[in-house]
Amino acid sequence: MSQKTIFITGGNRGIGRGLVQRLCHEHHVIFTSRKHIDDVPTGSTCLIMDVTHDSSIKEATRQLTEPIDILINNAGILPDYQTSALEADIEMIEHTFSTNTLGPLRVAKAIVPKMNEGGRIINISSGMGQLSDMGSGAIAYRLSKTSLNALTRVLHNELKAKHISVNCLCPGWVKTDMGGPNAHRSIEDSIENIVPLLFDESIQGGLFYRDTHVIDW
Repeated sequence: MSQKTIFITGGNRGIGRGLVQRLCHEHHVIFTSRKHIDDVPTGSTCLIMDVTHDSSIKEATRQLTEPIDILINNAGILPDYQTSALEADIEMIEHTFSTNTLGPLRVAKAIVPKMNEGGRIINISSGMGQLSDMGSGAIAYRLSKTSLNALTRVLHNELKAKHISVNCLCPGWVKTDMGGPNAHRSIEDSIENIVPLLFDESIQGGLFYRDTHVIDW
């Protein structure tokens, strides 16, 4: 496998951090963090970037010196796990959308012009955004991930002429700061099911995956 240049948002902790550590031994990984971190893994580069601000994204991506092969939109928040729709604060919903849905769009707008032909975009979504299995509570998170899924389909349809594929995936319920200690899956197990979507040439675009299997929207 030839070395790829991979751009990962939210790479300072959780799944993003695990992806950086897993991939930087064989590839050049560029990851983003909202604040400075000291322990940058060898083989990776950290850029300070806030996905909710266009100026921050512009400044970070201005520092890129090589084309990007793979974009992983991983940065996200879950601020409202117990909040019902009628109790939700609208500003909180708007902030969640700005991070979880518009953040990936902002980053794609900046990165796609710098992508190689045959590039891939992976949007980290959630089963909580599935319309086919929609529950209650966490209204901001659910709506933002459902919208991210829709964005995935739109971007794939618009970019396939440039041979750039776009998919979203559910990493499962993972033991991170967001997922909590009772989650069923370790970061390492989750990552092993993400990596094939980055490199396997048989993976089709414009779809929603969990554990390398296509799932319903």
